[in-house]
Amino acid sequence: MIKINSSNSNMNSTTNSTTSMEDQQKQPIYVSEELKLNKDFLHNVFSNCSDVMIREINIASNSEYPAFLIYIANLTPPKMIEESVIDKLIRYPLGVTANLNDINYYESLFGVGKADTYDDMNKIIDSILQGNIALFVSGINRSITASLKSPPNRPVEKPDTELSLRGPKESLNESIEVNIALIRKRLKNRYLKVERIKIGTNTKTDVMIIYLENIANPKIVNEARNRVNEVNTDAIFDSNDLQEFISDTRKSMFPSTFTTERPDAVVSKLLEGRIAIITDGSPTAITAPAVFMEFLQGSEDYYLRYIPTTFNRWIRYFLFFISILLPGFYVAIITFHQELIPTSLLITIIKGRSNVPFPALLETLTMVFIFDALREAGLRMPRALGQAISIVGALVLGEAAVGAGLVSELMVIVVAFTGISSFTLGYPEMYMSILIPRYIFIILGGTLGLLGLNCGFAILLINFTSKRSFGVPYMAPIMPLVKDELGDAIVRSPAPAMKNRPKIMTWINSTRRQKRDKTK
Repeated sequence: MIKINSSNSNMNSTTNSTTSMEDQQKQPIYVSEELKLNKDFLHNVFSNCSDVMIREINIASNSEYPAFLIYIANLTPPKMIEESVIDKLIRYPLGVTANLNDINYYESLFGVGKADTYDDMNKIIDSILQGNIALFVSGINRSITASLKSPPNRPVEKPDTELSLRGPKESLNESIEVNIALIRKRLKNRYLKVERIKIGTNTKTDVMIIYLENIANPKIVNEARNRVNEVNTDAIFDSNDLQEFISDTRKSMFPSTFTTERPDAVVSKLLEGRIAIITDGSPTAITAPAVFMEFLQGSEDYYLRYIPTTFNRWIRYFLFFISILLPGFYVAIITFHQELIPTSLLITIIKGRSNVPFPALLETLTMVFIFDALREAGLRMPRALGQAISIVGALVLGEAAVGAGLVSELMVIVVAFTGISSFTLGYPEMYMSILIPRYIFIILGGTLGLLGLNCGFAILLINFTSKRSFGVPYMAPIMPLVKDELGDAIVRSPAPAMKNRPKIMTWINSTRRQKRDKTK
């Protein structure tokens, strides 16, 4: 326990190293009844911080009751401070029965809805850094803090990556309060729980764990809570930073948690019994447990008719394997298994490759690498210029390479179709995850032929079936087979047929349909 006095109010004179500062942060530093000591202490804590404001006032304009307010100017609107706090503290007359030594009396003068009182300077400083305002009154060894923060935020906009033809057009943004509001707007349920955890010794980032208490599996909720609490780092800036800490298999190329920027997608996951994790400053939410089939579903699947949606899902499933296996299959067939190619097609391929000086393996690796370079350049450049680079670059380079005899026409078609297939995967995590396996399958096909492709695919399948996400099998409901769940995995079931929630995660309340209360 540390008390503020004249010897430690000047923090710079007593603290000669970063280690001693951190030690003081771990111990409670109690507020002094002497206003000057508190002010001097905070002056030294926030030294060289021009945006931290200390405003001296007199309660009820009476010099016998001095006080001061401290806040960060860029996070708290000055007009709101003047109208909601300072004006009321200065102009409000002291009551006859006022207890001037009671902090609760001053709290009643505080013109805000919710205020907290602390006697520990460390908690008060953390509250100020969160954008709150703190009031210190002479003769009282506690401080009042209240939230008036209004940091700069983007308005709610359309999703950038999860585009859809139908359905809501709202997306999450960097404000955690806005994101929670977007979720609660769609899910008006008393069982919706939002738990706040602070992570990062320097950033003190707010992380929210969201779940439906009457649906989510308590084991999964506890597991998520424990994993988030065990995160030990100095800074968390984005959901991806947190995702790497809480994932089941950090060394796996394929994601074991799902991320989305759509609040309607978060709500649908919560209603299935999953949990959501939102990080302050990040426009994406993490949902878990995640299964492989989720990443091949479109953001608008449940806003379109189920028959065309089912067909679109089948196309995505097929194109997922095409995007990984097609270049390697092409190399294996051209190099080792020409007898499997029809004669007329083989003659055409031989004519196209007659002037190509490189083996099929090197040709394919080079073209796939060039395609990935164009894709990366298109992502890093401004949107209008990036589209021009990716489209024009692909056309010019492809035509020039064929004209120079460096690659065959069929090779350009294979690489282009592979790239188009990978673009059908709407989620960046899965799209980025297939890049390395694609190169591995090309090398296997060019060195071992179809045998290498079969071995590589078997290893990939073993990896998928052995993965778990918060205890749930990654390949569910296919491996292990859950017949009741296949109706909304391989196909998109009609809405009336989706009577139950996924049972693979052992839900408390597995029934979607509830009896209506006819008395309302």
